[in-house]
Amino acid sequence: MEATALDVTLAGSQPLDFGRAIRLELTPAYPLAGYILGDAAEAEDAVQEAMILAWRKWDQLREPERLRAWFTRILVNVCRERLRSRRRKPVAWLDPERLGSADDPFREALTRDAMGRAMVCLSLDQRIVVVLRYWADLSLSEIAERLGVPLGTVKSRHHYALLALRAQLRKDSGEGKR
Repeated sequence: MEATALDVTLAGSQPLDFGRAIRLELTPAYPLAGYILGDAAEAEDAVQEAMILAWRKWDQLREPERLRAWFTRILVNVCRERLRSRRRKPVAWLDPERLGSADDPFREALTRDAMGRAMVCLSLDQRIVVVLRYWADLSLSEIAERLGVPLGTVKSRHHYALLALRAQLRKDSGEGKR
């Protein structure tokens, strides 16, 4: 069997087909994008964009056993760029009552509890680290590897994110008003 541009071969095994490989990554990708972006429709678009980028760069995947880390990195970068472009464009929020029942599980989850509301105070990089650490249950070294940044940078972002979250939670609970 001859390998195509869409096949990546694991050492001593059968070629890894893009369709089969990426299908396994979609289940964790959508919620990850949703928690980073805070919007279901935006998460769907980000996952689709990440899949297209992965398709185009499939031949650049050097270590097929690290597919999840490779695809997560692409997805996080897509989410980062979407959040950056959001800041450049004014956003007008529509009244949900006029739109009917638009269920957005991520917006609901982020506004439902104090922690979700506090996540808004984090920088983009801090939010990504917190989501990967506590939602995706990755270690700090795994996060550093997936983001392509030094471990010390991830530790710093994590540390300052936790400080900011604590401060915001105290503020929201009224502790800071004494």
